[in-house]
Amino acid sequence: MNISTRLYLGYLGLFFSALSLNSLPVSADMNRACRLDGSYGYLYNGTSYMPTGTLSLTETGILSAGNSGNLGGEGILVFQFSNFSGKGPLWLLLREVQSGGVVTPDTNIPCAGVINFVATATVIKTSNPAIVPEGTVLFANSPRSIAYTISGSKNEVVDIISTSPGTVASGVAHKQDKNKSKNGDSNRSEND
Repeated sequence: MNISTRLYLGYLGLFFSALSLNSLPVSADMNRACRLDGSYGYLYNGTSYMPTGTLSLTETGILSAGNSGNLGGEGILVFQFSNFSGKGPLWLLLREVQSGGVVTPDTNIPCAGVINFVATATVIKTSNPAIVPEGTVLFANSPRSIAYTISGSKNEVVDIISTSPGTVASGVAHKQDKNKSKNGDSNRSEND
């Protein structure tokens, strides 16, 4: 083999080595990044259809997803009834606890899936304590589900849509950065 053939084969080998080494981390990172993992602050709005009538709802809170596909969270939920059981208008501020959550990624759609969980809500403020007093458990261990899609330049945005019967609602969640300081700057070392 002459020197030009050896150089050509050497460059060709280096090219394929570099190509394979550079492509592996990108694939692995994309799969890892498209998982719900960590804490997410969310805002959720919509309408629920109940036997007492339709009611608007707004909720804000934190969801925490673990590596094993489990999920839990806690939020503040506002219900606004136009006429609660024929007794007049009523708004309720509730503490909702989500537990027993299972995250199921969609095998056909990258960065999407469904979350099933149970929710328990307790009244913490009411516009009329004679109708519904504070401390009332409005619902307990109620099955809920949401569909999600992960997006954003760093896969930090999660769009959520209710798939629970009787609820039309959607919202967005943002991954909470553990490395943010109180003033919003990243805590980075000098070598970053």
